[in-house]
Amino acid sequence: MYHPPFAPMITVHRVASQSGSLRARVITPPMMSDLPPLVVLHGISRNADELVELFRPEAERTGRRIVVPHFSEKKWLNFQRPSRSARPDRALLALLSHLAILDPAFAGPVDLFGHSGGAQLAHRFAMLYPHKVGRLNLVAAGWYCLPDTSMAYPYGLGTDATPGSHTWARRHDHNMPAFLRLSVRVFVGTEDTLRDASLRQNPGLDRIQGRTRIARAETYVERFRLAARAKGILPDINLMRMPGVTHDVAKAITQARLARLVTEAEPALLAVAS
Repeated sequence: MYHPPFAPMITVHRVASQSGSLRARVITPPMMSDLPPLVVLHGISRNADELVELFRPEAERTGRRIVVPHFSEKKWLNFQRPSRSARPDRALLALLSHLAILDPAFAGPVDLFGHSGGAQLAHRFAMLYPHKVGRLNLVAAGWYCLPDTSMAYPYGLGTDATPGSHTWARRHDHNMPAFLRLSVRVFVGTEDTLRDASLRQNPGLDRIQGRTRIARAETYVERFRLAARAKGILPDINLMRMPGVTHDVAKAITQARLARLVTEAEPALLAVAS
């Protein structure tokens, strides 16, 4: 594909970590701003190539460096959350450390964007490493780790007899005050109601978090606000509904201007926000 001489430069990076290697592309605009870099996390479709093209115009427009990792199915069968069998969080940390050596802009907090499975990884990464995150943008996660003990880990911070439940719940709860001070935007399409095979379903999850991605986003925002206020923190979280959008991230970007909303320095809220 031809790009004009002053188009953003795209470089490929591959970084090794204790948990496995991770490939990413970095979009570097010709005129760079002081805005923090944005890390864009794909969902289970692993459409990193598509996201590079969809976010490239926004890198050029805003002067933001944009990083799009690719968790390949061969090396990362599961990447949506850190666990004993997979540590995508360590791979992301290694990637950010590598990029910080090349560009000091990556030494500070970065903004995170995640769609679907990528939104699951994004909010869990932010719970573990809130000091690494600026603004958190979560788009249509299938389910969430609630910041309270109403559900056992990994659905919340409660514990049960599952091996490792107590350890992982404690890890996610350790930096909770810092996490609850983050600026968070939760996006979901008004037509994202399908209960398909990619949506985790069980009676307890349906009862507490809701039956659809819309209901689960609403629950997450409500529980985040309650958890923040319980610690004396004024929550900075909003739910943004994208009119007419299903679970298709490309349509969310092309029809609802999602990429523009998350790359703006001070994004305006959509017409329907709560």
